[in-house]
Amino acid sequence: TGEGRGEELGLALANRSAVLAQGKEFRLALQDISLAFLAGYPGDLAYKLHERRAKCLKELGDYGSADFSARECFESITGAKIDNEKKEKLMENIKKFINDLPKDPGTTATDVDSESSVLLPRIANPNKQFPAFSDAIELKYEEGRGRFGVASRDIKLGELLCVEKPPVFYLHEETSGVNCSNCFRESIAPLPSPTCTQTVFCSRVCQTEAMATYHVVESKFMDVLFQHGLKKKEWFLALRAVTLKPLSFFLENVDKYESHNPDHGLEKTSMDLYKTEDFSSLYNLVGHHEMWEWRDHAYKAFFALFFVRCLQKSNYFGAAQSKDFQLSDEELLVGSLMIHVMEVATMNSHEIGQMEAERGQNWLLGQTVPVGCALEPTLVLLNHACDPTMIRVNIGVSTAGFASRNIRKGEEITDCYSWPFDITKYEDRSPDLLKKYKFQCGCIACKEKWVTFHDLPRSFNDVPDDKINFSPEDLPHVQGKMMNVQKLGSKINQLQQKDDFDGAMSLYGEFNAAIQQLMAPPHQFYVIARRSYASCLWVKYGNKIRRDNN
Repeated sequence: TGEGRGEELGLALANRSAVLAQGKEFRLALQDISLAFLAGYPGDLAYKLHERRAKCLKELGDYGSADFSARECFESITGAKIDNEKKEKLMENIKKFINDLPKDPGTTATDVDSESSVLLPRIANPNKQFPAFSDAIELKYEEGRGRFGVASRDIKLGELLCVEKPPVFYLHEETSGVNCSNCFRESIAPLPSPTCTQTVFCSRVCQTEAMATYHVVESKFMDVLFQHGLKKKEWFLALRAVTLKPLSFFLENVDKYESHNPDHGLEKTSMDLYKTEDFSSLYNLVGHHEMWEWRDHAYKAFFALFFVRCLQKSNYFGAAQSKDFQLSDEELLVGSLMIHVMEVATMNSHEIGQMEAERGQNWLLGQTVPVGCALEPTLVLLNHACDPTMIRVNIGVSTAGFASRNIRKGEEITDCYSWPFDITKYEDRSPDLLKKYKFQCGCIACKEKWVTFHDLPRSFNDVPDDKINFSPEDLPHVQGKMMNVQKLGSKINQLQQKDDFDGAMSLYGEFNAAIQQLMAPPHQFYVIARRSYASCLWVKYGNKIRRDNN
């Protein structure tokens, strides 16, 4: 129903709980049982759910709670609309169930809501002014270059450099109804939205968070929104940036958004924390307004007006809402803010993905596919490189960044905004970066026009002379070093085939060092190591799901 209640919904949730319990998804079954009662499950059938809950709790080792639920079942049998003979038989079965329970109360079963919180890795020593970064990253600003990060000390491969939960995120239309709108994770037993049919949640925690912020507003026009035809999916982040906050927030802070500050967070007079959740951090990201063509400005204005009309449908503007085609000052303010965030999102948004592999398939054969997008005001301060020094992994809607190799003190920390050099040719990626992000990439992969993976050197014999890292005096030892690289690579592969990804990751530092003793990049060995290490990080930390192989 519209309020998430009703006997039919209660019966549907109860039936699904039976299927989940049969499939040994006991925590999900417990969630559906609780929701069925909240929805208005018929009282005369309550004994069925109490019994199912008791059995699920027993399977989870929570014998104390199982005993309590079994006694609730016993009491509710009296109100059941069944004949006395069946009641007596049920009571006997429940008494036997209680007597057979271990006397030890066992462990307390955690419910789905407890497990729904996304556990993020923690940075050991956060940056004092930019807490989403490690203190291994120092932020700088240069005119014409903007804000960027450099290593404040030597950094080792795999070191955690950034953990950020985005203030603004949006699930793609294609995955809406499958993935949770609030954390982007899939669930085999999603919860429906109480206010629309296009959205689901993985748990009551996510449902409650969404209902307290953006979802109540957006659900009023979700049906219209999904017929938009908007190709720039990141522009939905502009709408979400508004629906997350009441109109009063923008009216009270309008003075803060009259001008754009390109060195926000690095002003010499400022000692304030650069906070991810601060709207000013998002607002002051690069948008390159002056570099957009007039056609693009018109397109943005058209969709900003469309978004304003959507907000009107949900009565977002309240008493300030216009009554005719002429927009009110408040609507114009919100519309102009959305246009600015569209520009910011185009230059700075990241895709949020999940790793997918068929059941029984090794995770290394899986593919990472996008499910949504997000704006991370701290992470995007890092500049682009086609051979980046950082690997991004999505955990829920959040992102963790890890060093992709050893990084020397003073070296720039870089992300990859688009495709890396090993996938896309220089002739294709360079104009693409210039068109979308308004800059000419000057990374070493572009300066030297590194070729894509299949055209890279693939053996020791293919290495060009200028990339060899040993002298003639080292020749007697080269054969042994080559053997060591092959031995380490084989060992890593064996561990990965056994799903021992932690063991494999522990050898990558030694493997990279062994390669560096022989040659400098680019080489297939370097690319394979980066890709493989990234897969290990996704398996250990990232969003992932198994698909049926059909």
